[in-house]
Amino acid sequence: MTRHKTFRLVVDALLMAIVLLQNLVPFLGYIPFGPFSMTLIGLTVIVAGSALGPRDGLLIGSFWGLITFVRAFTWPSSPVAPLIFTNPLISILPRLLMGLVAGSLYLWGRHRQWSMRQAMQVAAGCAALTNTVLVLGLVFLFYQTPAVATAFGATGNQTLGYVLMISLFTNGIPELILDVLVAPLIAMPLRRQWERLKPQTTK
Repeated sequence: MTRHKTFRLVVDALLMAIVLLQNLVPFLGYIPFGPFSMTLIGLTVIVAGSALGPRDGLLIGSFWGLITFVRAFTWPSSPVAPLIFTNPLISILPRLLMGLVAGSLYLWGRHRQWSMRQAMQVAAGCAALTNTVLVLGLVFLFYQTPAVATAFGATGNQTLGYVLMISLFTNGIPELILDVLVAPLIAMPLRRQWERLKPQTTK
């Protein structure tokens, strides 16, 4: 096995361990905030996709999604988790696509001659938005009931759509800003090291 492949496997294993740790240690991966929890785990998924590529982002995102799905039954991260994250379309699919989008958009940006930092910032912002919009959109699509709206904190004439829109601004936007600012700081050194270890092709 080449040093390049070994580095990739080691980083993937390390990122999976970090995702697991973030799910187990309070406030390391989830910060309770209203009916949802602000999540820091998306940052790890974005780093995987930006530093190593779409395949690795998909892997780490899927791993997070599976943990989210299992936790919804055993150790919910928020009061609404048992209501929505027991649906794999909400717990797994958005996380999976988050990593895929991060890796794909980073490569797309580099092919357009963007700097590494700029490509990673765009990839991080779009990946964070992908996860947030898909989770909230699928919740709105599948759970249009008064009971679920109440669980999300709706009062009086407030609808599920209203409280989900509030969650977009109170949770989704801060997560996006955090990912755009922090992900490149972590992913850039990993990406440079990974590229240095790539086997040189001879013509």
